[in-house]
Formats: sequence, C-alpha cells, structure tokens
Amino acid sequence: MPIKIEHLYHTYQAKTPTPTRAIIDINLNIDTPSFIAFVGETGSGKSTLIQHLNALLIPTSGDVYVDEYHLVSKKRKNKNIMKLRKHVGLVFQFPEYQLFETTVLKDVMVGPKNFKIKDEQAKQIAINALNQVGIGEKYFERSPFDLSGGEKRRVAIAGILALEPDILVLDEPTAGLDPKGKKEILSLLVNLYNQGKTIIIVTHDMDIVMEYASKVIALHEGKVIFEGTPSELFSHLNDDMALEIPVLYQLINRLNERGFNLDTSAIKNVDDLVEAIKKHKGKENE
Repeated sequence: MPIKIEHLYHTYQAKTPTPTRAIIDINLNIDTPSFIAFVGETGSGKSTLIQHLNALLIPTSGDVYVDEYHLVSKKRKNKNIMKLRKHVGLVFQFPEYQLFETTVLKDVMVGPKNFKIKDEQAKQIAINALNQVGIGEKYFERSPFDLSGGEKRRVAIAGILALEPDILVLDEPTAGLDPKGKKEILSLLVNLYNQGKTIIIVTHDMDIVMEYASKVIALHEGKVIFEGTPSELFSHLNDDMALEIPVLYQLINRLNERGFNLDTSAIKNVDDLVEAIKKHKGKENE
C-alpha cells in the first residue's frame, strides 16, 4: 500500500507569539516499495516532513497514511504509534543520537527488548541485524562511541533493522563519510531495497539522487515544488530549488550537444555512460 499525505501542515511553537510554519499543505502519494529522495535547501522542511512518517512529529493539521496506520493532528487521538514506529524505521543524520548503550550488541538489542522480546531472542535478532549491515562479531563488545562515523551509522541502521521495518527513512545517510564509507552505506540501502523494503532518504548529494532514486521530491519553504524522476528534476531546475546539476548529467548533455543522442533517464552512473557511448559508437560503425 502507498504512503499517502493529505493537506499536511506543521507549525513549531504554534501557541507562542513566534510560530514557525515548517510544512505547508503538502499532498503526496508514495508507492511502496520504492527508493525516494527528498531534496531542497536547508530549512525547506525535509526533516520535518519525514519525522511525520513514524509519528516523531504529529501534524498540526492534515493526515498521514502509512499502510494501515493513520496519523492525525494533536486535536484527535492517534492509535498504534508504537506499531507504526516498528513499521517505519527512522535513522537520524547524526547516528550518535541513536546510540546510548555500553556495547554495540546491547545497543542493537534495545529495540526488540522494548517490544517485550526476551533477551536470548533479542540477542539473536541483534546479531542478524549487525551481520546484515556488515558489522562482525569483533565489534559486538566494543563501545559504539569508539567506532568510526561509517561504523556508527551502520550500527544505528542495525538498531532500526532489528525492529524489522518495512520502510526505512534516513536523514542524510552519507553525510560526513569518506568515499569508501559512502559506498558501503549506499550498497547496504540498495540491498535492502532489493529485498522489498521502501527506502526514503533526505540528501543534498545530487549524485546519489541521480544514481539511486526512483523518484525525487523537492521542497522549498515548506512546500513541495517538484515531484518526478531524477532526470526530470535536472532538466527543470530553477533558482527556488537551490540544487546543483550532477557532473555526470552535465557531461551527458554536452555529449548530446555533439550528436550522441544519449538517454539521460537510462544513465545512472559512469558504467551506464560507458555502455551508452559504446552502443552509440557501434551504431555509427554499422
């Protein structure tokens, strides 16, 4: 079932002299499973929006539907919030916000134990989740705070995967990582997507959007200003979006200006570009 958002508004400090409207009349339908990217300048409302998907934030007004779960404004009663948070896992931009136990293994066990799973079963679930993100046994008894940035992020993801969510939401999942760490996290997300999970990310990295996202949603000043494929986004950029065109997309356009006639929607990465150029050269030689 899709995620459906209807007339969503969120205002911080609503009952004070200085309210801030962060989300303004957002309406969205997101198919599941899919790989979605939310983009936009800092302060556009991306992080506020995704926190409504598992009820970390409650709508000021409007409705959020996630499968059988229905989230409404504070004026009405919300049910099954804990079950919703098990169904939709959220990983923060700074993983240390989600790490607080003395060892890596204990940290990942916290989620299952909160759902009344006994210690031995919670331990096995945690081990499976850690193995899934590439964190081996030698890390289990280490403090999560002694890990590298990429390792912390993988442990934080494991803590969410231990809840067995169907939807995984990540705020800037590659921020601050070196190229190796970035590649490892993205490979993990692709594997989870291929297993049938919906992946939703917030990112400023347009190269990630181009290569991985099946759909991209752009926000500006709390409103949705674009919804479509990455290639559609990059061909319709405007100043409000405050986004950069990926270098690879610029290269494809320059090649097309020289007569290559390459399909921008079919090229996601350098390997795709190389294959497209080979095919073009092959047709020229026929």
